[in-house]
Amino acid sequence: MIAKKVAKHKLILKNRLHQKTTVTKMAKVENATLQLFLDAFTRVKSKDFSADDISAFKRCETYRQSLLKDKSEINYEVFGLNETAIVSEICKKAASKAKWCQLLYGIAKTIDNPSILEIGTNLGISGTYLLEAIKGKNGYFITMEGLPELCKIAGDQFKTIVNSNSFEVIQGLYEDTFKKVLQKTQYFNLLFIDGNHKKAPTLQYFNDLKSKMTSPAILIFDDIYWSEDMKDAWDDIKNDTDVNFTIDLYEQGVVILDKNESTKNQHFSLHLSY
Repeated sequence: MIAKKVAKHKLILKNRLHQKTTVTKMAKVENATLQLFLDAFTRVKSKDFSADDISAFKRCETYRQSLLKDKSEINYEVFGLNETAIVSEICKKAASKAKWCQLLYGIAKTIDNPSILEIGTNLGISGTYLLEAIKGKNGYFITMEGLPELCKIAGDQFKTIVNSNSFEVIQGLYEDTFKKVLQKTQYFNLLFIDGNHKKAPTLQYFNDLKSKMTSPAILIFDDIYWSEDMKDAWDDIKNDTDVNFTIDLYEQGVVILDKNESTKNQHFSLHLSY
């Protein structure tokens, strides 16, 4: 455990030391999607937000605070487990942190006609940020979650942000619901993969979803250094022949696929937050 923490901080320190040079290098790349990401990253890093953004973030964090006070019990029967957890504890341990949600928000807000897929709804905090970003735009959001109680909590929250015809919460085990997503006519230009931290399912999501993406598309994988398994998955994704650019943020890995871009497998590393 100690060795893992040391390795993490050494890698993050290296990224921080080279960040200015990396940002300058990225800024010179003539790819609109990469520049879209870089703009969102820079705004979050420098806290360069509009008044509307700040108001949206306050609403999102008010929702988080309500969850942190929620003592409702969630059971895991759907996974065949005789276990329960309290909403407040789930929120504390598993929900995306504010700065990472702000990055999702910044990317989603800038994309034209955003069509978003999230694998791993949890309590809907990241989904709240994404819907705040696309409300009023011609956008659509689909999110997947195994636990019915979490789907209900997230779905009720989403209805306070946008009309129910702007989003869909798909409940069920991923091996069943993922097939349904692939059968939909919907195509996605922003995908947030946070539902499984194993190599095989992560690579399956990536490869199968290629047929459901518009071009260009941005994929964000959470917890890419979660385990050796996830690091292997991230390495395979980085070197995939369809990948143009990747950005390693340690906590998350960003992938850009653009059929009109000739550059392949160009990799960058940045630091957003611990």
